[in-house]
Amino acid sequence: MKKSVFVLLMFLLLFIFQVTETSALTEIEITYDDQQSKLKNMYENKKVRMQSSDIISRGEAAKVIVNGLGVSIESDFKLNALDVPISHPYFYEIRKLVELGVMKHVDYIHPDEPLKRSQVAAMIAIAFQVEVDQQNKNSFKDYQRNYWAKDYIESLADVGIIHGTSPTTFSPNKNVTRRQLTFLISRAQKFKDKVNNLEIIYDYLAKDYIHTTNDYIDWTNEMVKLVNIEREKVGLHPLKQDLALNQLAIIKAQDMVNRNYFEHKSSFYGNPWDMATLFDYQYTSLGENIARNFHSPQSVLVAWMESPSHRENILRQGYTNIGVGVKQDKKGNYYWVQMFSSN
Repeated sequence: MKKSVFVLLMFLLLFIFQVTETSALTEIEITYDDQQSKLKNMYENKKVRMQSSDIISRGEAAKVIVNGLGVSIESDFKLNALDVPISHPYFYEIRKLVELGVMKHVDYIHPDEPLKRSQVAAMIAIAFQVEVDQQNKNSFKDYQRNYWAKDYIESLADVGIIHGTSPTTFSPNKNVTRRQLTFLISRAQKFKDKVNNLEIIYDYLAKDYIHTTNDYIDWTNEMVKLVNIEREKVGLHPLKQDLALNQLAIIKAQDMVNRNYFEHKSSFYGNPWDMATLFDYQYTSLGENIARNFHSPQSVLVAWMESPSHRENILRQGYTNIGVGVKQDKKGNYYWVQMFSSN
């Protein structure tokens, strides 16, 4: 009886171990397949891909990052590294990353040495253009405050691209595996997509990324339509919906909610043109309408059109672009921002 129980327990333990290993492998397969269009040819063959726990070299990492960026390796850039001859298997990828500033243009790049966690933090931050600053929410206790990669590590941790090896440690000198780099590139790509889709933007005053997702797309589109109807009535050209201007209007609406004010000048960002400059919005002229406590685009527009100064903005001949932002506070009040520009 005891022997049967022992055999049964051994079988169950073996079964659990096999299921755990299979689950981990499935996670790798799913991640690879989901990212295949962006990371194709990340590794040289299927056999290498399956050995995901292997330590990755600096040279192979260059290939992974180049493919993650989706950039061509064609270049006229002259690579002067003495330990990366043209015959090196990753010469072209290393050359491209040196050209992009992701790897330093030095005499010795050490392409066959293992990639360290501190090094990958710097490479990913530069490659995917993550803003790096010294004011970060995350920090770790296993490196000095003047450590060369501190700001890279903590800035990536703030946006969720990289994590510590424990809540308090980062292990900056620990080697990076193929599997780990795959996940890091995947997170960096998703982050970059959010930036490109105007879902987040770096706030140079707050020293942090802020969320700018448009939660009211239908209202935005309706407002633009209604404004252009009014402009058509008086023979003016229609305004083009400007997604970057939408983002700026969303920032202003959220700022009014966060700081509990209702006026054109923000105590934090200043005037609308100050905010536009801060967030790198290019314009030659700029205007702003704001409203509060309206529950539809139609009701807001009617109120604006009845106000001479707001109506003047809506019907100004020189404007070419329009952006709309709407945010709701905790009491259910809607804050509306309408921005106009010419460029």
